[in-house]
Amino acid sequence: MSLDLGTRAICARVFPDAVSLFSTAAAITAIDIPIGLPDKGARRCEAESRARLGARRSSVFPVPPRCALDADSYETASSVSFDVSGKRLSKQTWAIVPKIREVDASLRTSGELAGRVWEIHPELCFYYWNREQPMRHAKKSGFGFVERYELARSIFGESASAIRAAIPESHAADDDILDALAALWTATRIHDGTAIQLPESPDLDAHGLPMRMMA
Repeated sequence: MSLDLGTRAICARVFPDAVSLFSTAAAITAIDIPIGLPDKGARRCEAESRARLGARRSSVFPVPPRCALDADSYETASSVSFDVSGKRLSKQTWAIVPKIREVDASLRTSGELAGRVWEIHPELCFYYWNREQPMRHAKKSGFGFVERYELARSIFGESASAIRAAIPESHAADDDILDALAALWTATRIHDGTAIQLPESPDLDAHGLPMRMMA
């Protein structure tokens, strides 16, 4: 979804892939996909995020090492990850490897694009949105939905309800909409220069992409 900074109008769209998303004219795009991949080991941004999220720490999945992106099966990717990092991939991580691969390829081939696309994690965004307190309940629970919905409504009014009416549930679940609004909230902070960067001084991967999360 996007925010017109002049009118403050929010527009919600579902894109089939990252290339379609990146073709839009958004000056800042915040996405819940890893940017900057380690050759081995873990990224500091994951460790720092988990340290803040308390009971929600498990929502931050380990990022695959770059060499795992070329694997043609979960078993191969997990084995490659174990060989270089000592840890196997989770099934959740493997499920988003095609998206990671697509985003990585796009950013490595376009310096202009790499300058306007930023990695976020919704739970980290909600943490800072909630005055540096982790969400008390899991997002898939009823209580978890309510506490995130109230945060979204405090800034974006009834946008979540309007988006729900416009976007079929087959394209986006209720918690997906709230996660997207958390990304939008962070995008406005990046634009204003008030966003938090973890870690404060991020490492660069082998292709010069920063390994960080914004909130």
